[in-house]
Amino acid sequence: MVTDPHAMYIFCDGAMDYDSKNSGGVGYLITFPDSVGLEPIPISIGTYRGGNIERLEIEALIQAMKEVLDIFKKRGRQLSSINQITFVTDRFGLCDSEKTNAYKIQKWRSQNWKNFEGKPIKNHKLLDELDKTRKKLSVYARSRINIEFRPRKQNRIADKLAKKGKSEGIQINKLAKPGEKIGKRKFDGAEIKYSKLVKDAKLHINVFRKDPVQKEWEVWVEICDGILKESKLKIYTDDILAAKLKRGNEFIIRIKDILINHIIIYRTLKKNKQST
Repeated sequence: MVTDPHAMYIFCDGAMDYDSKNSGGVGYLITFPDSVGLEPIPISIGTYRGGNIERLEIEALIQAMKEVLDIFKKRGRQLSSINQITFVTDRFGLCDSEKTNAYKIQKWRSQNWKNFEGKPIKNHKLLDELDKTRKKLSVYARSRINIEFRPRKQNRIADKLAKKGKSEGIQINKLAKPGEKIGKRKFDGAEIKYSKLVKDAKLHINVFRKDPVQKEWEVWVEICDGILKESKLKIYTDDILAAKLKRGNEFIIRIKDILINHIIIYRTLKKNKQST
């Protein structure tokens, strides 16, 4: 759905199979104002290996921006009436009010890619590339660049293009992160509201994912019993403790500190007897 008849709209998406290779693809549909007289351009790229869905969604935005920049270099005069270019994503966390906000990225960059809690920003290299590509496009096209959230039902064509890239493309390893490991979940619960947790409380958890984030590890676990059963949450830790938290194993952990989007645990772990 186009809301500004004088703007370019580029619908972007990523798709991923949760297999052993984390196979994925990206796709985007470039559309032009009617006054320009150009047909929409559908593009699929893949197959990416070793990524995750957020990395794929960021990559879709980056590749779409690079393609639009090339179009402006070739057809600048024809597109001179355009003063706004909107990239559409169905991932709320990547819209202008969230992770892709230019002012937030500038602040994180000045803080060596740490947030206000001193924790590393995930996927910072891709966010850095996106921000720099966005600035290049804005200068060259002399246009305002927006990244706008739309519900998935308004982004179906890009979703189909991403799935095509996932299944038909050649192997691309750009998004692979050495050390990232994803296993099967026991449940399908959403991420917990961390305000529900209590310091020093013990939790029976199952480890299903480990992801290196700069010099730390983001460990995803899910709660196996109690009133919070099936909820998933993030633990941030160092190499030594991350090595002990093996995927597919259950542990009894104790909460040391609770932050906005993750917890820190004490270093004493107890492996659950029923863990396989």
